[in-house]
Amino acid sequence: MDYYYYYTTPLALLLAWTLFRGFNLLVALTRNRSRKFPPGPFPLPIIGNLRLLGNQPHRSLAKLADFHGPIMHLKLGQISTVVISSSDMAKQVLQKQDLAFSSRSIPDTVQKDNFHMFSVSWLPASQPQWRNLRKIMNSHIFSVNKLDSSQDLRYKKMEELVVYCERSSQMGEAVDIGGAIFRTMLNLLSNTLFSEDLADPYENSGKEFKDLVEGLMIDMGKPNWVDYFPVLKLVDPQGLRRYNSHFGKLLKFFNGLINERMELRKLNGQKSSDVLDTLLTATEDNHQDIDRKHIATILLDLFNAGTDTSSNVVEWAMTELLRSPEIMKKVQAELVQVLGEGNPMEEADVARLPYLQCIIKETYRMHPPAPLLVPRKVEQDVEVCGYTVPKGSKVLINVWAIGRDSTLWEDPLVFNPDRFKDSKLDVRGQDFELIPFGAGRRICPGLPLAIRMIPIMLGTLLNTFNWKIEGDIAPKDMDMQEKFGLTLAKLRPLRASMDYYYYYYYTTPLALLLAWTLVQGFNLLVALTTSRNRKLPPGPFPLPIIGNLHLLGNQPHKSLAKLAGFHGSIMRLNLGQITTVVISSSNMAKQVLQKQDSAFSSRSIPDIVKEENFHIFSVGWLPASHPQWRTLRKIMTSHIFSINKLDASQHLRYKKIQELVGYCERSSQMGEAVDIGAAIFRTMLNLLSNTLFSKDLADPYENSGKEFKELMEGMMMDMGKPKLVDYFPVLKIVHPQGLRQYNSRLGKLLKLFYGFTNERLEIRKSPNYQNTDVLDALITTSEQNPQEIDHMHIATMCLDLFDAGTDSSSGVVEWAMTELLKAPEIMKRVQAELDAPSSSFFGTSKVEQDVEVCGYTVPKDSKVLINDSKLDVRGQDFELIPFGAGRRICPGLPLAIRMIPVMLGTLLNKFKWKIEGDIEPKDLDMQKKFGLTLTKLRPLRAVPLPL
Repeated sequence: MDYYYYYTTPLALLLAWTLFRGFNLLVALTRNRSRKFPPGPFPLPIIGNLRLLGNQPHRSLAKLADFHGPIMHLKLGQISTVVISSSDMAKQVLQKQDLAFSSRSIPDTVQKDNFHMFSVSWLPASQPQWRNLRKIMNSHIFSVNKLDSSQDLRYKKMEELVVYCERSSQMGEAVDIGGAIFRTMLNLLSNTLFSEDLADPYENSGKEFKDLVEGLMIDMGKPNWVDYFPVLKLVDPQGLRRYNSHFGKLLKFFNGLINERMELRKLNGQKSSDVLDTLLTATEDNHQDIDRKHIATILLDLFNAGTDTSSNVVEWAMTELLRSPEIMKKVQAELVQVLGEGNPMEEADVARLPYLQCIIKETYRMHPPAPLLVPRKVEQDVEVCGYTVPKGSKVLINVWAIGRDSTLWEDPLVFNPDRFKDSKLDVRGQDFELIPFGAGRRICPGLPLAIRMIPIMLGTLLNTFNWKIEGDIAPKDMDMQEKFGLTLAKLRPLRASMDYYYYYYYTTPLALLLAWTLVQGFNLLVALTTSRNRKLPPGPFPLPIIGNLHLLGNQPHKSLAKLAGFHGSIMRLNLGQITTVVISSSNMAKQVLQKQDSAFSSRSIPDIVKEENFHIFSVGWLPASHPQWRTLRKIMTSHIFSINKLDASQHLRYKKIQELVGYCERSSQMGEAVDIGAAIFRTMLNLLSNTLFSKDLADPYENSGKEFKELMEGMMMDMGKPKLVDYFPVLKIVHPQGLRQYNSRLGKLLKLFYGFTNERLEIRKSPNYQNTDVLDALITTSEQNPQEIDHMHIATMCLDLFDAGTDSSSGVVEWAMTELLKAPEIMKRVQAELDAPSSSFFGTSKVEQDVEVCGYTVPKDSKVLINDSKLDVRGQDFELIPFGAGRRICPGLPLAIRMIPVMLGTLLNKFKWKIEGDIEPKDLDMQKKFGLTLTKLRPLRAVPLPL
């Protein structure tokens, strides 16, 4: 693909600018003879030293400082930049000459919506407006009295964090540490500021807000051509200002909250005691000091400073502790000794936990929230330690390099909290060896809240749970890669699972199981006499009560394949109360799915699917012998998956592929990695949503399909993961894992599709309405034949289609791309078949009566799993049956075999791909996340490059 037109105008402007600079350079050379600039690398024409920054500027600048010294001058494009890399130099700049260095170097992206003219983060410190806003923030939010009075709110948010982690522990799910802490800080700030939560952890509703804030910090910190070549401001070549809607969206959100509060104040005259009301009152009393625009930017400043940074610090701390189990044990021992195991932690306890404080300081040293602080700028020539910092220079304080300075720290690359054991170093801006929040008049205003919240969040997590890394990763192999921006986040989120310290949770289920054991004793005697006349398939010996459950592990498809290697291709297990038969060979699969398909065509229905009576209306779960199943299957085939329908919608598929290419092109131009699975998911989501009801559900540039993806993926995981109730139906009364009562995913998705149906019913009332999409066809069918299909069937059919057509397709393409990136020689040839099926087990079958299979009896009511991970698509060749076979073959197969090759082929034909970060192909993460579908544990992120 030819991208040269994209650079033509910028290069022309640069060449014109070069001629102009030639003259300026002659003038500057004569002027600079009397000034001594700091040392630095020799600049190239036009680009200066830009080539030396790399994609991790804090690391590149630290290496350069080792050679050029603690104060260093670089030419980054058109901009003189001075980098400070030692504690002594930082003290000179941030304390002794603080006033001269107190202005900000404002990134071009921040100038959108004139944000910098109202923001306390970017206003010049010499301006009265800055002093007024800083005073308002200190007095109304971060004063000691205000923080003391809001202590109860902080405890409440910590309790909610613990409850969320408890539930995850009970359900056997890993926790996204950074995401959980972000939501906690988000809700703490939102309640402090305007008395309401912004995120619900059970709905993952704060994720898009987190992505907005994180994207904002990355855009403000990442290299931007316009910041280095101001002459390019007219064309904005990378499109960062043009495409960056983070500012606009967040400001629009906060302005909406302000408008809503002002309306409430007008209606009832009531005022609350939260910060928003206080600020609104201040605008009425002193409108020359602060107005509504200032309030919106104050709110944005606070959320920027208080959410992303705190969540990053706790996430890095937990990463280092999981990487060093002996340090984690030591701090947990301190917590148990001071607080007692599992007891809540209060702010006053922090002073009694010196080792916890050492861990937090060591985290700040190795992983400062802002590695280069917020860039500063000098408004005139400034003398520093015998060097001249030229007027207009950008000034970077590399606190990341200071934290790794071998003259200050012994073994600086080792995480060793003990180094702070007898140290009086503090993070409040007086000790310049450790300044993660900056220092001087521009020190982070949120420091007082951070030093209260971060210890209590980390301490509570460590004292309430035992943590372990998700997946089979050894501590030394943990991913430590960084994502550079104004803040320094982990490239890949830390996900960790936990064991809850308390055992009361299991008391009732175990009591019921013991009672059930007595009943089973009698049933066993009866079964033994009945079984003498039947030859059951071989299998491992079952333990009392649990049967063979202990053999499943967290990757059942792999465990069952190993067992089949010993017990044979047809194998029987007792999974709790349920007899289960596992098929692991193509011959046996053919017997079950073709020759005796009718006997094996019922579904084993997970308890979680019974929410909202979904299984009664769904073609995915209805018995194949039921007339309703045949009717629904016929409707799906005729209206969606017939050859004529698929041929007619070919133009729509091409359009969605073009949109996928356009998204990847933009990512390529901006040097950003693409989340392959998410990009394919959005493509399939919009293809299906346009086919069904003529609208897109996701915008890739706003990441708006992310929550839908997580709802769908979470539902597939819930349906496939082991649940006590499915193995011990007697536990249905207490529901020990709480999966059905907590699982609102099904309800939310059904509500969404009901909404589309009702909306269309209203639109159809218009006399001029015409439409030919699938939703219209289904509604017309329901009006003509209400006994065959109603609105509930339509909603569940939509959900079935999205279940079958999005997550599985995105999983296949993501696995294919992973395998190709892992084997570059195969990517070049694109000849090998993918060895990762889209599903670990396709939907479990069930027999309604005893069935003879190859001389063995499959007992009545047995669950039947077809384990295809050993089989090497249309359901006729049983060595390769990723979509199943027989009457219950995946109905979306005709669409999948058209779309998956086109999507994969297009990605490979349009771009060169490289793995994000410094990962070797052989080190690519290949761990799986088990559910009804088999997805990657961690999303594949790859950078598209022009061919």
